[in-house]
Amino acid sequence: IDGRKFATQYNRMYNDQGQPVEIYGRPVYEGTIADVSTNQVFFNGLRWVLTSNIGDLLRSEEFHGYWSAKWNQYTVDFYSAPVIVDSPEDATSPEGLAWYRPKLKQRGRTVQGVDKKLFADFEFLCASCNDETNPCLYNGICRPENKTCECTTGSTGRLCHVQPTKNGRCDTFFNSREYSYDGGDCCKQSCVSKEYDCGRDVVTNAQGVKSIGFVGFDNCIDPTNARSVSGSRTIYDIQERGVLNCAMLFTTTWFYNFMVDQCRAMAAVVLDNPNAIQIFNFTNDRFTGLRDKQFDIVLSTDYTANRDVYETSARSGFNYATMPYYFGGFVFAGLKPFGKCADNGDFFSVECLDIKICLVRGTTWFDTASKVFPSETIVTYDNFEATVIGLQNNECNVIGGSQVDVELISIRNFGFTGDESNYEVGSRLYVKSFETWITRTEDRVWSRFTSWIFESLVQAEESKITQATSDQMGTTGVFGSEFSGMFQKAVAAVGNYGEMWERNLPFTRSGMNLINDGTAPAMLSYDFGRVSDVGPEPSEFSAIRTIIARDTLKCGINGGSLGFAEYDDGTDTWSGLEIELCRGIAAALFDGDVSKITIVEVTSFNRFSKIESGDVDIVLGATRTLEREVNFGVNGDAFDFSPVYFHDGMIFAGEMPHALCAENKEFTNVNDLGMNCSKTEICVTRGSTWYNAVVNTLGIPEEHLILTGNFQESMNHHAMGHCNVIVGETAKLNSFSLRAAGYLLPDDYYFGTQKFTKEPICLMHRSDDEQFSDLIRWIVFGFFYAEENEITSVNYFDMPETNLFGPDFTKIWQHSIRKIGNYAEIYGQSIGEAIPRAGMNLLNDLSSPQLFAAPGTI
Repeated sequence: IDGRKFATQYNRMYNDQGQPVEIYGRPVYEGTIADVSTNQVFFNGLRWVLTSNIGDLLRSEEFHGYWSAKWNQYTVDFYSAPVIVDSPEDATSPEGLAWYRPKLKQRGRTVQGVDKKLFADFEFLCASCNDETNPCLYNGICRPENKTCECTTGSTGRLCHVQPTKNGRCDTFFNSREYSYDGGDCCKQSCVSKEYDCGRDVVTNAQGVKSIGFVGFDNCIDPTNARSVSGSRTIYDIQERGVLNCAMLFTTTWFYNFMVDQCRAMAAVVLDNPNAIQIFNFTNDRFTGLRDKQFDIVLSTDYTANRDVYETSARSGFNYATMPYYFGGFVFAGLKPFGKCADNGDFFSVECLDIKICLVRGTTWFDTASKVFPSETIVTYDNFEATVIGLQNNECNVIGGSQVDVELISIRNFGFTGDESNYEVGSRLYVKSFETWITRTEDRVWSRFTSWIFESLVQAEESKITQATSDQMGTTGVFGSEFSGMFQKAVAAVGNYGEMWERNLPFTRSGMNLINDGTAPAMLSYDFGRVSDVGPEPSEFSAIRTIIARDTLKCGINGGSLGFAEYDDGTDTWSGLEIELCRGIAAALFDGDVSKITIVEVTSFNRFSKIESGDVDIVLGATRTLEREVNFGVNGDAFDFSPVYFHDGMIFAGEMPHALCAENKEFTNVNDLGMNCSKTEICVTRGSTWYNAVVNTLGIPEEHLILTGNFQESMNHHAMGHCNVIVGETAKLNSFSLRAAGYLLPDDYYFGTQKFTKEPICLMHRSDDEQFSDLIRWIVFGFFYAEENEITSVNYFDMPETNLFGPDFTKIWQHSIRKIGNYAEIYGQSIGEAIPRAGMNLLNDLSSPQLFAAPGTI
């Protein structure tokens, strides 16, 4: 380190009498450097200290187990982070602590301080592994017989802690941005032959003989070097292959064709040919098939936490399209009386004893039924058609599936000939079934590409754009000029969402599968799935570990807003809905400690660079848009967004007649309103979606605009009379906030009734750490889940535990709900008085329209 050598292995120190040396009751450790010099590690009462060549002093009879930093022969090489004295995990060793360089000794002083700005990049690890407290790193396996690690991903060292990067061989586990794409080993342009020759590895011939041969660079995914189109390797492969590979579960012909149409929309965009598709009918191998690149995309998959974070069958998480293409649920149906038995979860009553349920293995349907019914009552098959045939052949008397699948008209399609009067469909929704597309996590461009294609089909229906008028869809440059007309091509190929439904599905469209016009309840959680599945712990340099090592979550707040983020000068504290969300995430990360937050004020303009630079971990109050989610940052970075926690829209408000002039885009004295509009001056925040709407969408002349750094600045200008109109979302622009800013509302003050933008308000953060994105997403979903299940800060313990993020984060939902409550509690305590909860901010009871496209496709 810094040109100096330090010991790499340390053992307990013993004095000349053979007794272990301790300071403040904690062991002293010593390591040797080439038999020449020594390093010592000991506890000084607050921190662990690494120093050099004081072993003789510590072993001597004069040493009595305590230490003074004023001993002038003692110089600190490194300090650890401070230790909680009573904590058992820090009682005996410095294992896992962060380390810092010391400040230089000042003349006349013997005590050295800690320079917290100079982080030292090393860590002490116990050389003997165990799965509970000292696991092998990077998916290594701890062998209990000798407490040594078997390294499985190419890493080396006693704890598999030495990364194999920059050695000339592509190790796929480390082929991610977090590890600099294996140090460049996976791409021809960046690989340097060292231990191995670039592009060569073990190959096996047809006879099973292994040898070293050329394997190429097929795993090159570094955006700087990869073969890609618009930054996507998947798009490149599809265009090279000339066909899009779609996998789906074949249930009914109607639903199958509905999904095929979605694949056709993608093929129209990528290949200019909607028919250039190949359909794979998967059974239970969809996740491994997608992981292994047999498919480009998989449909008919329920959006659940375990599949999003870590699907155990593929040992990987997957990216899900933000908007499901079908909202449904899992129900039972079957022959009387067994259909009703299954609906009631009854297998023990006399009339239900002979129940047999046919299910597709490897599905959430199977997982759900297995929690209710004994294994001997369940018969499994490879696909849904086989379950219907099983029902027809009396192999079972009940089937399970989505509401559409089990309708009699659907199963007739598979040959069921049973009497209609003897068939019954249950009314109980056992589990939500929100079906969407999934893609591989390593190609986030492709994931976003496909997700926004579907949102464009929804947006087309919202805007009453049809297949015949597809040229009215917007253009975009976020995926490059080649795909500027991607939304027009998608709608031209298959029509809007409503046209696809009408063409393919013979069922009445209702409930959540309708377009939400901005007035219906829309808050809901997605299904958690198998939260007991064990996922990987956050890696050493992940965003989660970085935040925990720093001991604070940094939340960016875009200007104070009444009820959302308010600062109290008197108490030097922040409060509001967005502050509570920040505290809730901190509670999940820090075992219920909501105090470990740092509020950073940002502007609409600099909040993106603040995320990129690491000055903040998350920004609250951000609108999810196409441009921001794909390619918006100063460095061209994309951003991830949480589920929407507040739905809003932009309005004009101000003095009459000017507010009405702005709402009607009249800025002369000669107009249909008969009003003097030439003096209208509008305060708007630069860099915001409001600014984009005012200038680019509404075309308001810039001479009528006064640009501000944030919304609070706009409020202040408005209160001081610098502008007579202000623009913003209703969440921030209301009578409460205006009065709080010192504005005296005249009787004729006008709040516009027309909303000019969609504002799905989310938490925003960097998109280069999949696990952190997953954690934020499912914590936010947890607030809605708690409200749906009537779990509050009082009975928080009813929230499920999870292993998806490793053993340190099993109670993330319990911690967050215990400290800040469910969504209804948060809303009511923060903004309920100023903005009564209504419209899309109400909880969807699974009956209200849910289809709603984010801004950007038109």
